[in-house]
Amino acid sequence: MVYQIATNRILIGIISYAVFIISASTHEYSHARSAYKLGDQTAYRLGRLTLNPMAHIDILGSVILPIMAAFTGIPVIGWMKAVPVNPYNFKNPEKGQAIVSFAGPFANLIIASIAFIIMKALTINVNGAPFIYNIVQSNLVTSHPIFLNMISIGIAFLWMFYLINIMLMFFNLLPFPPLDGGWILRYLLPFEGKKKYDAIYPYGFLILYGLLFLGVLRTMLGFIQRYSVGFLGDSLSILFMI
Repeated sequence: MVYQIATNRILIGIISYAVFIISASTHEYSHARSAYKLGDQTAYRLGRLTLNPMAHIDILGSVILPIMAAFTGIPVIGWMKAVPVNPYNFKNPEKGQAIVSFAGPFANLIIASIAFIIMKALTINVNGAPFIYNIVQSNLVTSHPIFLNMISIGIAFLWMFYLINIMLMFFNLLPFPPLDGGWILRYLLPFEGKKKYDAIYPYGFLILYGLLFLGVLRTMLGFIQRYSVGFLGDSLSILFMI
């Protein structure tokens, strides 16, 4: 059943897009929350301190590209509107900017880790069989097939929450502007390095689009996807046999 869902391009596309919106909104909320905690209320005043996706959606990065990716089989990636931050409201502007930048990818790591732990827990061997098999073979599920459908869809969501958040984390940690990794890199650079960073900052999106156009970004995300699958070990194949 899970395999059938995973091979249904329309259904997995819908699940992937829903997971992306939830995950990316959490990413932006984490930026806003960390900035607020550090003393900057800019995002709060502009209504960005919320998990509501409508406050964060960017037409190109949150709608067009992710939908194209979700329904064409390439790794789902995109972005939301950048959370406005005034680092001069922080006690240490550069350090505060780096912390706020790190908060988004860290939120994605937390979501991916939770999904990973749940998937691993579902495949723990109990009485000679994976735990999920015991659930599927219970009287409640066998007598009410709708529960099997719900379990299968739930597993598909878990898989997408794991995979998409891993990719969002690595994508946003790329060390060039305007991504989060760029701001973290800037904090770590010496003074001369910061000057060079600031000089290339206006061209950050051109670099990003260049990597996308040349296929470098897709290759990198494909590698991350394959590694993420391998990191799950046998758990994914067990779950897909449900």
